[in-house]
Amino acid sequence: MKKMFLAICFLFLNFTFCQTTINGIVKSETNIPLQYVNIGIKNKNIGTISDEKGKFSITIHNTRINELLTFSYIGFEEKTLKIEELIKLKFQEIILKEKTTVLEEVLIISTKATELKIGTKSYSSMVAGYVRANNDKNNDIQEFAKKIKLKKTSILLDVNINLFNVKTDTASFRINIYNIKNDLPNEKINTENIILKKKVENGWNKFDLQNFNLKYNNSIFITIEYLPKKLDEDEPFRYSGQLFGESITRSSSLGIWYSKSGLTLAMYVTVKQ
Repeated sequence: MKKMFLAICFLFLNFTFCQTTINGIVKSETNIPLQYVNIGIKNKNIGTISDEKGKFSITIHNTRINELLTFSYIGFEEKTLKIEELIKLKFQEIILKEKTTVLEEVLIISTKATELKIGTKSYSSMVAGYVRANNDKNNDIQEFAKKIKLKKTSILLDVNINLFNVKTDTASFRINIYNIKNDLPNEKINTENIILKKKVENGWNKFDLQNFNLKYNNSIFITIEYLPKKLDEDEPFRYSGQLFGESITRSSSLGIWYSKSGLTLAMYVTVKQ
């Protein structure tokens, strides 16, 4: 029994020492801390986000020290650094460079425009989605995507998602807009971080987008990115769905998108055309 106990302790210590934790803060060139920066190894489901003060901590297995850690934030140039270089210092200050803003073309919407709801506007009690990111080691996100088919110039007014089993009063979310590649979200095309902290409740939850001037004339993916409050938190809520269709989600910053057939998220947008 004593030998078995020692063996278990050895395995635990060996596993612990095989991991490296990188701590730091992400700032702009003007020394402003950047909150909720997506940080991760692309397409490896290893990621985290910076907190409200720009600070971050990410634990990575030592077998990945030769890989690259990416820092991504809307409105700033993406930055990629070798993990081996990052672990040499106890605390890292990461500076992101602001992108040069390019004026978008003016899209004209008729004064007689109509409002449409596009997406899945109903839900089934038989379809449920669990909301708990893979954040037992790193404080990571969970993101829900809905493809919005647009055939003419449209202004996004709001996005709505149906939630149940809500166990938290308020939560923070980021709304992202992506172009499409291989029928999955590809690159973010909104130029402003849309971070909303709001009261959540059982049933439909609406995120008002009218102040963000979101105009598109081609099909897009819109996503709701849940920003967890802390590492290894309890499940805050679940999301509703509908039978048939396709659901697309991911549970890590800069991670892999997963597509599941046979059910779809209860999520829709209101647009003006």
